[in-house]
Amino acid sequence: MKKIKIPVKKKRTNKEDYGKYSFEEPFKPGKVLKIVFYAIVILLPVLLAFIYLRFAVNSNKYMSFPLDDPWIHLTFGKNLIEYFSFSFFKGEMVTAGSTSPLYTLIVAIGFLIVSNEMILSYALGVGFFVLASLAFYRLSSFEFDKENLFALLCTLIFIIDKWMNFISLSGMETTMFIFLLLACAYFYRIRSAIPFAVFLGLIIWTRPDGVAFIAAVVIDYLLVKHYSKDQLNLKLFSSKEIKTIGIIFGVIIAAYFGMNYFLSGTILPNTYNAKLTYYSPEFRSRWDFLSLEVWNFFKEGSFYPVSVGGSYYLIMIGFIFSFGKLIYDIYKKNYNQNTLYIAFALIMVFIYWYKLPYAHRFGRYMMPLIPFFILVGTIGFRDIARIINKFSNNPLFSRSIFYILIGITYFNGIKNYDEVRVAYAVECRYIHDRQVNAAYWFQKYSKEGDVIATHDIGAIGFYSGRKVVDVAGLVTPELISKINDKDYVQYMTEYLKEHNVTYLAFLREWYRVANQTPLYTTPDNISPEIMDIYKFNPDETHVLSREANELVMYGLKLVNQKAAQQLIHFMNRLLVLEPNYAYAYYLRAYGYSILKDDLNYEKDLNSALSIMPDFKDANLYYGIYLSTKGRFEESKVLLDKVITMEPLNKIAKDNLVIVNDSLNARITQEGSFNQFK
Repeated sequence: MKKIKIPVKKKRTNKEDYGKYSFEEPFKPGKVLKIVFYAIVILLPVLLAFIYLRFAVNSNKYMSFPLDDPWIHLTFGKNLIEYFSFSFFKGEMVTAGSTSPLYTLIVAIGFLIVSNEMILSYALGVGFFVLASLAFYRLSSFEFDKENLFALLCTLIFIIDKWMNFISLSGMETTMFIFLLLACAYFYRIRSAIPFAVFLGLIIWTRPDGVAFIAAVVIDYLLVKHYSKDQLNLKLFSSKEIKTIGIIFGVIIAAYFGMNYFLSGTILPNTYNAKLTYYSPEFRSRWDFLSLEVWNFFKEGSFYPVSVGGSYYLIMIGFIFSFGKLIYDIYKKNYNQNTLYIAFALIMVFIYWYKLPYAHRFGRYMMPLIPFFILVGTIGFRDIARIINKFSNNPLFSRSIFYILIGITYFNGIKNYDEVRVAYAVECRYIHDRQVNAAYWFQKYSKEGDVIATHDIGAIGFYSGRKVVDVAGLVTPELISKINDKDYVQYMTEYLKEHNVTYLAFLREWYRVANQTPLYTTPDNISPEIMDIYKFNPDETHVLSREANELVMYGLKLVNQKAAQQLIHFMNRLLVLEPNYAYAYYLRAYGYSILKDDLNYEKDLNSALSIMPDFKDANLYYGIYLSTKGRFEESKVLLDKVITMEPLNKIAKDNLVIVNDSLNARITQEGSFNQFK
């Protein structure tokens, strides 16, 4: 009988090969597990965003956004549907005033389905967050090759990210931009020419700074082409595919430039030119941008006005490792899988550093880099574990290092997610208390035909129903070229007269109106900004120059520091520029009060009141001062005036009680004295 030889699997003797084989052992989920993975990627972003929204609505009792800009998209989108015009006011203000025309067009289509602007914006933001999560998972699966579990763990870091959840409910185009970037990166990496070309073109339709990604793709592909002869695993596009990409991309970009040129006479949106002008490097520190708005953002995950850190510390370690490996691979002439992502991050930061050193509130302009930062950082974790595996010959230990790094990142990420949940509610209330409440005031008290001048046009433009003149130039492009001129306020005032402006709505940090009592002031319970609404009287209303307003703002800092001598000095400078400015006398009076200089204190308060008799705070504190000096009759006149202007002023009411009691006591005492005589 013939013996059957049973093959015996040889035991590996090469420890290094054994360790490497075990660490790289692929994990491919079965059909059921794959469905579970995709369900997690789709449903978890919806759940986490909903938690943010529910908390904010329960806390504030209304829906809002943490930015004013979303209502710009909503206004353009609504007018596009109602008036078939890309305009900011009915059909009259036709302009390329949307930074993201693609998002605006989608908003317009959304209004055909949903009439509630808040629900529409939330649905779009979260919907694109879900699509971005799917695209991120597919891209991660490609980058981690067959190690699907690593890809899922990397994707979950992205999904629980605090800023991704925050911005998905902001009403902005950011999550759509991120989705397009990730989808484009995925189709580029798998060399699928047509969808890659379409997404590449749509990136520019979403934001002009998407040019950074296009440049990164060009750099990466040139390197792929250079290395492809020696590294056979590097796949190229065919010449036919290159032509197809060029045609599709060219048509989409030409349509974008053509639309902008047709609307405003420039190939880029007004917002691009306005922001480049206002936030010019001439007036902003490039070093502060790099150190505070870029490095701190990605090192600590925080940025003014929301300061929350922690989850990015560890990812930064992985990112730096990957960056170092890229430099090493370039030196060794090896292609690196992170080239596209790191090049995009560097080019994006460089563009902003050079042209617009400003990351906007919450670091919004840097947020499109977050998914690539997470991906590169997680790949760095994997590569660190590979090196450990190579030298330790212990695959279980090496993989454990990777999982520990991921686990710590999750812990920090969940903690920061919860902290920013509170911050989201606070920022929504902040915008509602200022921009939205100001818009409701105009809706209630202004009339059809009134024209409002403001620098925050979003909520006011959407809810007021009034025509708006944008002094920041976003939808009023003829003002852009003058914004940084020294005499801009004078030019702006003449422009407001010519365009029949009837109301002003200014945050004090931007512009102040001298010697005129606001018709409405938004709550000041959350610092730092307060919005005032004024009636614009062409022959009387005087807006302070930028230099004068900067002196006022600096003076207020000195007030908080109780730096009396410096306060007096800077108010003297302000009075040279604005000799009839009541508030300057009022602030200088405070400096004299700290120095116990009663003579000059009283003199400055009298000067302030002679210029502006209805200056509430000057009346109040002069009345209190007179009370402390026993001049009760004079004090009573001023405090009565304050209560007439503001019946619920508790400080005035409490001091008036003291004054009245003192006057009654004096009358009683004088009566007793006369009776004794």
